[in-house]
Amino acid sequence: MPITKSNGHQQITLFSEPINGNLIAIKSDDPFYPLYRLGDSTLFEGDSVEWLRSLDAESVDLIFADPPYNINKADWDKFESQEQYISWSINWIKEASRVLTKSGTLYICGFSEILCDLKHPTMKYFKTCKWLIWYYKNKANIGLDWGRSHESILHLRKNNQFTMNIDNVRIPYGRHSLKYPVHPQAETSQFGNGGKRKDIWTPHPLGAKPRDVLEVPTTCNGMSEKTPHPTQKPEELLRKLILASSNEGDVVLDPFSGSGTTLVVSEQLNRKWLGCELSPQYNKWAIQRLEHVTKKPRQEWIAFDQLNDYRRSSIR
Repeated sequence: MPITKSNGHQQITLFSEPINGNLIAIKSDDPFYPLYRLGDSTLFEGDSVEWLRSLDAESVDLIFADPPYNINKADWDKFESQEQYISWSINWIKEASRVLTKSGTLYICGFSEILCDLKHPTMKYFKTCKWLIWYYKNKANIGLDWGRSHESILHLRKNNQFTMNIDNVRIPYGRHSLKYPVHPQAETSQFGNGGKRKDIWTPHPLGAKPRDVLEVPTTCNGMSEKTPHPTQKPEELLRKLILASSNEGDVVLDPFSGSGTTLVVSEQLNRKWLGCELSPQYNKWAIQRLEHVTKKPRQEWIAFDQLNDYRRSSIR
């Protein structure tokens, strides 16, 4: 018998076989309501801002948000003006800061020209910010202008003390560094610090410290994780951010969870998760993905992504 849920207007068939999680089939006129539960984690359907306002203060360790960009990508991505968009954005960012723990962090993904309008007013609610670049090469340039090959990610931290697991996101050293693996540094080098450092540099066994440019392909046809969602983010990108900024058992939240990438990766990495999405169709895709999550130890996921990166670099 197909399992269905009602949104008050229509019946949507979600599955025709038993599932691992629990569908919470209720009718509600509330602005949001729980839709699906898997262990201690819950997906809600409805208004994300109202949902954020309902959550307890300092109850979440990490938030990843891929909000509307105000570029008319879909009906949910249209605002009357950029000023209205900024005002709406600050409302949800303020609530995101409230629900984060004192050492919590918020990642916001978006185009650079959009995030530059949000960065300054956002700092009212955060202590520090790092501007990251998500760089990709696999998007076609079908126009007559500079082709887009990156998006920006604001890494907002509530405190100077925040979770940053460097060893989880180290990257391979360049060939030059490995050519001379053990050597003193010149006094004029940044590492040598004007001659004040006398120790001998050696490469870290797990690789170099991560840079603020993350090269990960966009989701594309042929990927098992791909859904029809128009702005789906790749699991590999989310794995880097979640591994860097949370620990097993932490609570990871996505207020615009879309087709569920943040939730899926949190489940892969043994984090608890909370998500909210307005679209019943996007939620259906998210639940389908959550029902088929592959779990591996942390080191296996790190090795998996490193191997994929090596394969990509070897064929360029």
